[in-house]
Amino acid sequence: MGQRATKMYGTNSRATLRLAAAAAAIRANILAVTQTEAENDEDDVADAPEGQLLTRVHRVRERNRKLVERKKKAALDSSGELQCEACTFNFSTVYGERGDGFIECHHTVPLHEPKTGTRTRLTDLALVCSNCHRMLHRRSPWLTMEQLRALLARRPPIASLSA
Repeated sequence: MGQRATKMYGTNSRATLRLAAAAAAIRANILAVTQTEAENDEDDVADAPEGQLLTRVHRVRERNRKLVERKKKAALDSSGELQCEACTFNFSTVYGERGDGFIECHHTVPLHEPKTGTRTRLTDLALVCSNCHRMLHRRSPWLTMEQLRALLARRPPIASLSA
């Protein structure tokens, strides 16, 4: 195992075996694509093989589910509904029972910015629909909630978009 991997995973044999298995899976997937397939010009792709099982190794930042639940409860206690704080989309209104209680939670202070041990407050969270959440994170630098609301304020009414 390389020095970087040893530094990241230590010498724990279980972690080492998992890392070796992940590396083997990556090599196998790289070898699964032929040189011809890799060099093909894919401007006119109408179909492609998908669904192959891949193994990915990611480092993730810890999140507190209870804080998200408290944010949702605070919104429900305040307005009686969960709606996007950017565009006002409401999953319950559109999807009925299937949408009840569903909304995503956005950290307005990116988790990679605070130092270890920093506490996230309810005011650091925003309830947003899936589309708005994707737009907030679409490219770096990420949009702030205020910037996203400003973009939405400039949009034409939805009815005129379908005409």
